[in-house]
Amino acid sequence: MLFIFGKREARIGKYIDREHICYPCKAFDRQVQVYRPYFHFCLIPVFPIGPKEWVMQCRHCGDETVLESVVKEYDSRTKTPAYLYSAFILFAGLAIFWFYWNKNTLKHTTEYVGNPVIGDVYTVRDGKNKETYSFLRITAVNGDTVLALHNTLDYGDFVSGLTKDDYFVKDDTMVFRRKELKGMLDNGEIYSVERGYGDGSDFNRIK
Repeated sequence: MLFIFGKREARIGKYIDREHICYPCKAFDRQVQVYRPYFHFCLIPVFPIGPKEWVMQCRHCGDETVLESVVKEYDSRTKTPAYLYSAFILFAGLAIFWFYWNKNTLKHTTEYVGNPVIGDVYTVRDGKNKETYSFLRITAVNGDTVLALHNTLDYGDFVSGLTKDDYFVKDDTMVFRRKELKGMLDNGEIYSVERGYGDGSDFNRIK
């Protein structure tokens, strides 16, 4: 994968100054442009670097002298635009989105585990190293007792569904108490719960 990063410049201000004299030709007609260098990652601005850079040119004689009096005149009105912090804004937005998504997902998972229904599918992590994933499918809820089927394969990484050669074993019934499921959730063994996934889902594959 190729990552492109480096330094670029953005023009953040452009003015026509008719307040300050051009000493060579005595005209009052100067173009003022202001640039701000910034660091970019994959062409997305990350943050400004260095001070503002000024380019001035008399539109009458072409003199390019940068006058401090002109800099002082336009410096305060030339603000660094927010887009030069695009990467920070993007990362902050993603972080906020992830926080609320994760909070909402955890809320739903807690509610689902506390009130299991037939068809719920739990993504379960191994209780020891929590690096192996498998699935449980709820088949019956009788008061405090919850029955579930286990799938045939274990996965080395998190997956959101069964692979084409995986299925739930109809004769592999496991029995849980609601308290056990709550404990598995608190210990991080139950990673997520899928509910209402539809008839076409791989989670309906039982053999």
